[in-house]
Amino acid sequence: SLALRDGDPACLGFYLDNDRVHVGDTSTTSQQAFDRWLSDKHAGVDALMLAPTRELAAELNRQAREHRLRDSQPAHEATLADHNRASVGDTVLTRLNDRRLRAGSGWVKNGDRWLVDHVHRDGSLDVHDPRSHRRLTLPSNYVTRHVELGYASTIHGAQGLTADTCHGLLTGRESRQQLYTMLSRGRQANHAYVE
Repeated sequence: SLALRDGDPACLGFYLDNDRVHVGDTSTTSQQAFDRWLSDKHAGVDALMLAPTRELAAELNRQAREHRLRDSQPAHEATLADHNRASVGDTVLTRLNDRRLRAGSGWVKNGDRWLVDHVHRDGSLDVHDPRSHRRLTLPSNYVTRHVELGYASTIHGAQGLTADTCHGLLTGRESRQQLYTMLSRGRQANHAYVE
């Protein structure tokens, strides 16, 4: 990752030699990223998907949620800023720092990942951080403006996020800085799916 950060193209050999670069058309790479992310999740691995655009990230999030629900209909749902919906059991991301929203000794930050415990009738969400076990309620006006599903994120929005593995879509038009961000989010492995 240090060589990648410094712009040394030779570092890409590591990713190629370790089967971490996958090439195909847009639909194939999107499906590959989703399938490998899902395989990691089934194995109990904390996995994240990244995409170069908000639209692709929202689509990956929708696909992940639909798979999680498997045609079941949740009792209560909240509409999110990415136009997806969330219910109990969904992973969500907060996208705006807000020191008024306290969770233990901390506060809500851009890029925090939460699990939804309860959806209130007004659209507010009771959530907890699966790592620190902090709990809080995100008010409905914050949810509709600054909360997205958290299975996938944009590359820009992933700065500060970490997971065990990362599966990222690339169009080939990303900058070195974006590539560095994407290929350094996973602690154990980072995979690039190149269009």
